[in-house]
Amino acid sequence: MVALGLSVFLLSITVLAPVIGRYDPLQVRPEDQLLPPGSAHWFGTDRIGFDIYSRVLHAAGVDLFIAISSVLLSIGVGLPIGVVVGYRGGRIDGVVMRMFDVIQAFPVLVLAIAVLATLGRGVLNIILVVGLIGVPTYVRLVRAQVRSLRELAYIEAARSVGNQPSRIVLRYLVPGTLGTVAVQAATSCGWAIILTAGLGFLGLGVRIPEPEWGYMISTGVEDLINGAWWMSVIPGIAIFITVFTFNLLGEVLADVVDPRRRAVR
Repeated sequence: MVALGLSVFLLSITVLAPVIGRYDPLQVRPEDQLLPPGSAHWFGTDRIGFDIYSRVLHAAGVDLFIAISSVLLSIGVGLPIGVVVGYRGGRIDGVVMRMFDVIQAFPVLVLAIAVLATLGRGVLNIILVVGLIGVPTYVRLVRAQVRSLRELAYIEAARSVGNQPSRIVLRYLVPGTLGTVAVQAATSCGWAIILTAGLGFLGLGVRIPEPEWGYMISTGVEDLINGAWWMSVIPGIAIFITVFTFNLLGEVLADVVDPRRRAVR
């Protein structure tokens, strides 16, 4: 119920941000610079005069869109590859997995910085980078699941009655992996939020001055020591709540996929 409530809360903020936001998130007010939270500006303002409350609400839609889109891209690429290499095995399995070993050998943030430095800023480029970095996780996950499923009796029975490999894969193996993929997807959305915020903090996120939580934290770091805590702390709390929600959803989905986990607890 907590996971459901937090999910509805985040979804409501994303949809209703243009309505419940008190100000235009891109409107500069030089006369309202560095105001603390109060009745005029609930979350305060930054050094330019942006309203933090409105920017946090609009940034929720940006970060959630990037996270969910990048995870869907990871699944769309990783699921078919994992199914193929897991079912076929042999040399193709070895070549593909060694290729992903090379990709995973690079630190995630360093690899994302290198690619974004080449492609440039922008929401679509961030989705592409974060999504492709997440592909090896799904390839390994689906491959392991398929390798265990292909030895089960019902797969052997389907093969013995003359089903083509493509039919076995699409009808039996792919549905058998979807539960595990859904659990990983929830956790990956939280990871994508953190990576997106990290890139925004380093100045490689969305185009300035579009609102984004990581970029908002970076703009408030210099003023944090001077007492303007709201510029960095409030976007950080938003990241915490969002990542916590996705991790909690992952736990709920894991209990649904494998009820034995709940029984053990």
